[in-house]
Amino acid sequence: MSSLLVGIDIGTSSVKSLIMNSSGQIMGLAQQEYDIQIPKAGYAEQDPAVWWRLTCDTLKQAMRQAGAKDADISGIGFSGQMHGLVAVDESGQVLRPAIIWCDQRTIPQKEALESALSVEQLGALIQNPVATGFQLLSLLWIKEHEPLIYRNIRKVMSPKDYVRYRMTGEIASEMTDASGTAAFSPASREWSRRLLEAVDVDPELFPAVQEPWKHSGTVTRQAAEESGLAKGTPVVYGGADQPMQAIGNGIIHPGTISCTIGTGGQLFAPIDAPVYDPLLRSHSYVHAFPCRWYLLGATMSAGLSLKWLANQILGETDYRLLDEKASTIPAGSEKLLFLPYLTGDRTPHMDPYAKGIFFGLTLKHSGAHMVRAVMEGVAFSLRDSLEIFHSLGVDAKKIIVSGGGAKSALWSQMLADILEQDVYASRMTEQACVGAALIAGVGVGQFDSIEQGIAQVVQIHEEPIRPQGRNRDVYRQQYEVYRALYDANQRLFLELESPDNKNEGVIQ
Repeated sequence: MSSLLVGIDIGTSSVKSLIMNSSGQIMGLAQQEYDIQIPKAGYAEQDPAVWWRLTCDTLKQAMRQAGAKDADISGIGFSGQMHGLVAVDESGQVLRPAIIWCDQRTIPQKEALESALSVEQLGALIQNPVATGFQLLSLLWIKEHEPLIYRNIRKVMSPKDYVRYRMTGEIASEMTDASGTAAFSPASREWSRRLLEAVDVDPELFPAVQEPWKHSGTVTRQAAEESGLAKGTPVVYGGADQPMQAIGNGIIHPGTISCTIGTGGQLFAPIDAPVYDPLLRSHSYVHAFPCRWYLLGATMSAGLSLKWLANQILGETDYRLLDEKASTIPAGSEKLLFLPYLTGDRTPHMDPYAKGIFFGLTLKHSGAHMVRAVMEGVAFSLRDSLEIFHSLGVDAKKIIVSGGGAKSALWSQMLADILEQDVYASRMTEQACVGAALIAGVGVGQFDSIEQGIAQVVQIHEEPIRPQGRNRDVYRQQYEVYRALYDANQRLFLELESPDNKNEGVIQ
């Protein structure tokens, strides 16, 4: 077993460590969860030390499951949640909790930047919108509100880059994660010095970037002692979670799109050139495949919306039971609609003020109706992204569904009906971890190329889930109402945030 590969995913809610062989057989898999810390309303933080500790714990567990020795590991790759900020000082010590992607505190910084730079200028500089929770805006917030910490920052990193730093002692990034910071130009594949100069941020705070499959160092003696790995084990840079799940699903060529429902939801389309939406309603980033980019549409609260409804409203933790109940409700939830904007909206509105809405409630609606409406609302939100892709000439010949939501046959059928296209279920599990391990295999020479690794490892169900005509017609009508709901309420979302509405009521 001397050629095992490790893929580590630093997610929003957990760390996962996977060990597989060169055929893609999973030999060991361990996961440990953690929470998002919310010290104030709108904040979202995590402790980077927890990521590292649980990485070490899950590595040991996965190695025990695999019956593997440290010398059996030939390479290690990473996947990680995008956009977040870890700030370290001259000695590499973390200066404050990490600010992660779903943080909303930087609305003033977003608005200031958008006032200073037009949509056209942002498109030319970084080909992307700026959004709350993105690394650059979080850095600007620290500069304004925590100036002493800001003066001590020597480097900023994304979450998985910090964990890799703890493993190798080397501070660096790579192009897929750099793409999602709002400080990087995917078209030129480098930090946007012009943008950083415009906001008075030192470009030297950002680390050097490399390709995901390149060798980034080896496991240090201290990391070996803490993780159970062998000192000197090769480590590659890895990539952001979206391109890593795409690699784990074999999605590298234009025409095949991935649809992921996890905590958030994403539609991912590989492209041959750095095309971007001129209205900046979606994202255009560097892919983890040579000379390739991708369009990304993002729903902030996908699985998170269902988790909120289940745990905080219905008091239920059995998602299989909820799925069964929702399947008893007809398509369209008997005219009940849900806007999944519980943490604002990314694609297509780029609106941090957007709020969740149930629309059309009547006395006949039950908890099961609400569950189905939430699932449908997430699918409608993903259709918004597909409409933008179509407007940019992106062909969607094949859609592959993955993530926790894809485990639900009902949700997968909704996606086929609402996207009005056949969808295919991946036969892979833990695609982001598999993608990270596969990239490691390329980096250490176990695979000749990413394509060869995918051919050897990745499997997709050949039989598609097809749209059901009657459901499609219902959803086509409801989608028009869904789209109109945001326009009808946009001003009211903003009104809720006005100073007159900031005061909380007193509970008596």
